[in-house]
Amino acid sequence: MTTATAQPSYRYLPVVARVLLVVIGVLPWIMPIAESAVSLGAVGVLLDRIFWPMCHRFPARTLTLAGELMPLCSRCAGIFAGIAIGALIARPRLRLSAWGWIFIAASVAMVIDVITQDLGVHPVSHPARIATGAALGYAMAAAFVTGVLDRLSRAPASRGASPRA
Repeated sequence: MTTATAQPSYRYLPVVARVLLVVIGVLPWIMPIAESAVSLGAVGVLLDRIFWPMCHRFPARTLTLAGELMPLCSRCAGIFAGIAIGALIARPRLRLSAWGWIFIAASVAMVIDVITQDLGVHPVSHPARIATGAALGYAMAAAFVTGVLDRLSRAPASRGASPRA
């Protein structure tokens, strides 16, 4: 006679966390389109206020979608897009230490773009801002998914159980 063992609730955490990261990542991209299609009213104001403390939101550095300004500048919007893509794809499967180096490289690329832009070496470039932001966001989300969440999904069902191979 075999008895089914109940799976601990944390087993669902990786899936729930990935879905939340994707939703959060696409939210600033969807908001202006939704606002132009239908007035979001108080919900739109609330969502906009969530993003307000995260970003300077200078109009010259912010994309317009469907005639509406995004709630974040193009670099921050790139970070959010990278988070969504990184949570969705989460490849390659690397150790956290390897993702740390990728995160540092993406950070350095972003800082170089910020400095050269602010020194006037090149004008504001939305594609560069989105790309450097997306690289950083992707590294953060993919590292979290592959380094943390994958460990939870492979955790043994109980203390006495051995890990699955």
